[in-house]
Amino acid sequence: KGVIFVSAMGNDGPLYGTLNNPADQLDVIGVGGLNYDDEIAEFSSRGMTLWELPEGSGRIKPDIVTYGTAIRGSNMKGSCRYLTGTSVSSPVVTGAVSLLTEIMKKNERLSRLLSPASIKQVLMASADRLPGISMFEQGSGKMNLPRAYELLQGYVPQITISPGKIDWTDCPYMWPICSQPLYHSSMPVTVNMTIINGMAVTGTITSPPTWHPNTQTSGQIVQLSFSYSETLWPWTGYLAITLSVGKSGANYAGTVEGYVLLTVQSPATNEDISEQTSTLHIPVKVNIIPTPSRDRRILWDHFHSIGYPLGPFPRDNLKLHTSPLDWNGDHIHTNFNGIYKHLRSKGYFVEILSTHFECFDAKNYGYLFLVDPEDAYFESEIRKLNEDVNEKGLNLVVFADWYNGPLVKHIKFYDENTKQWVVLQGGGSNVPALNKLLAAHGVILGDKVWHGKFSVGPHAMEYGSGTSLLSFPKKKKVPTATLR
Repeated sequence: KGVIFVSAMGNDGPLYGTLNNPADQLDVIGVGGLNYDDEIAEFSSRGMTLWELPEGSGRIKPDIVTYGTAIRGSNMKGSCRYLTGTSVSSPVVTGAVSLLTEIMKKNERLSRLLSPASIKQVLMASADRLPGISMFEQGSGKMNLPRAYELLQGYVPQITISPGKIDWTDCPYMWPICSQPLYHSSMPVTVNMTIINGMAVTGTITSPPTWHPNTQTSGQIVQLSFSYSETLWPWTGYLAITLSVGKSGANYAGTVEGYVLLTVQSPATNEDISEQTSTLHIPVKVNIIPTPSRDRRILWDHFHSIGYPLGPFPRDNLKLHTSPLDWNGDHIHTNFNGIYKHLRSKGYFVEILSTHFECFDAKNYGYLFLVDPEDAYFESEIRKLNEDVNEKGLNLVVFADWYNGPLVKHIKFYDENTKQWVVLQGGGSNVPALNKLLAAHGVILGDKVWHGKFSVGPHAMEYGSGTSLLSFPKKKKVPTATLR
């Protein structure tokens, strides 16, 4: 009936987006670690998955969490020892899976009642949600084996989805979705969800999902669109729900509701099991506010950043010699979430630009942030940005990082798997592209890499690894510091 995959999330926490493969796969049970105070262990890698970025937030991972700190186990020399890590948590879940399958009757094991999907569904449905912790840290919550056993006894093959709802009012569990209300003219928000099909290894979404707004709560103000895998295989698929506020909601303040319907059909697998159909009811609850003034709105460009490195890239901070490679890319809800939270705490609204510069109206925004961009810019983008800055009052904020071609070629990585030296494929920012973008404004960045400490007023600062200014408009204020 299939192989049940259980995988450790990894021990690269507490940053978001630090999960490992194969725990990030849809059909795998990804397991995070707890300490004995029922807190997410600091070492436990967090979600979200990175494949979907920047097209909305990544999918929920881990799927569940369990104890992974100071777990007593056997020693190769015959005594006992204490082990810590998600590689301890995942065997705990594997043991639970073994117990669940063992107690099932033989005829149940041979039917569709036992499958990678059904076991994953009961483990997630029975988990105890931990208070004050986001879904990208705990998934469905702490494993509850007795409760999973109870659910398995009455299990009926069906489809489920993770997360089971979209709810702006459920904070901090649904962070980052719940961290900022929706409003008219904002960039659409996309929630990526995992469909789990307990009916069969394959299934088909019979027709496009449908949005059913609750008109009593003005649900019609919210507009939904969908992207999904028409065929679910093996056992899983995805659903991406994109939400935006229509013009009629420009001045609306409140919470609107509705639900999404999705139906999956799975074929007959033998004479005893006929074709099955299951329908999902996904509740949606969205906080909406009147459109903020442009001076409080920041557009963060993610289109020109690498969301998920497809090769070996060095970290932005070149002083991290023990872990020189960046496997996680950049995003405001992963490695830059500290900046995001700070901006939100100061009353700014931060939106993600996931397409090129020609697709946003500069009159809606006070600031455009370019943070560690690696991609080049189209000529049409350069022309539009010049117009946006010079004629529409858009403020441009650039965090350039570093660039040095010979240095990238000098940095090598020894791959223990292939036993070969690997030359890195890039590093830092695409400073040549930035220079082309900023040329009309009289700004030129250098190609030397600098680091050191300096002060801004009473605040001590550290310049990790970055470039310097070779040219800047005259009569403009430029802070200076002595770096190495």
